Amino acid sequence: MKQVVIMPGGFHPFHAGHAALYQSAKAAFPGADVYVAATNDTSARPFPFQIKEKLAQLAGVDKGRFMQVKSPFQATEITAPYNAEDTQLIFVRSQKDADKPPRPGGVKKNGEPSYLQPYNKNSTAPMSQQGYMAYLPTVEFGPGMTSASEIRAAWPQLNEKRKTALIMSLYPKTQSNPKLAANVVKMLDTAIGTELEESTGDRPHDPAPGREFVFNKYFVKITPTAIEIYHGGDLVLSKPGDFSNPTRQDMYNARRYTTDLFNKQLKKKELARIAGKAVDENQGWAATYEDYVEERRS
Repeated sequence: MKQVVIMPGGFHPFHAGHAALYQSAKAAFPGADVYVAATNDTSARPFPFQIKEKLAQLAGVDKGRFMQVKSPFQATEITAPYNAEDTQLIFVRSQKDADKPPRPGGVKKNGEPSYLQPYNKNSTAPMSQQGYMAYLPTVEFGPGMTSASEIRAAWPQLNEKRKTALIMSLYPKTQSNPKLAANVVKMLDTAIGTELEESTGDRPHDPAPGREFVFNKYFVKITPTAIEIYHGGDLVLSKPGDFSNPTRQDMYNARRYTTDLFNKQLKKKELARIAGKAVDENQGWAATYEDYVEERRS
């Protein structure tokens, strides 16, 4: 039986985490037609379909597989060309969204199973009878930002250098193409804006569960279980440990690990100055993400 796999979502903006889920869906359902379903609704979020599509293709979605629909969890614009009697319909979401509606497994008033049911290896019904929902492992991406909402919150606070660094983290193809990176920065400037909305008032909150600091294009994050160092969005060094109650010494250790790893790329004096500014002498913890970005502007 033919399989049609649909990844529904808002994608404001489409980023590396979404791209990873798309690739996971292709791997989990070999031979299936895998699509991403998105709307052009900008009433609650800033990204029109045209920009979503460009970012999705930049992130690695195959041409012709990012589709505009009215309702992502119906996506009749995608399913209409298929024979409903011999095609299986499977929606895929990240495991982190398992508690979000719509959830599979409901029952109709007459006691029959509702249309959307959990997918498993014994799922065989065609989409004329049943649709399925599969949850794939959540893939973390980038240094600290793991959702589109965090990107939208932080973007207006960043200077041009930090915006470019973030884009290169979210869309690795831009790392070797500065012109492309600049174009993507303009896309997000157009969609999100370059100033904080008056209604927000405050600066964006520090990403959870870890804290993040920037060493030029290198990122250091302390999580409850490890000190992690990223470069270009890739995890290049991880020192495991119990950092559920981090101390100032942990911060100095993070600086030492980074110095050992990157002393050829950065001048030691500059690296020590940047790392030192990331330490909160009073709380024994890193300065907040937004304060640290402000420091780098000067």
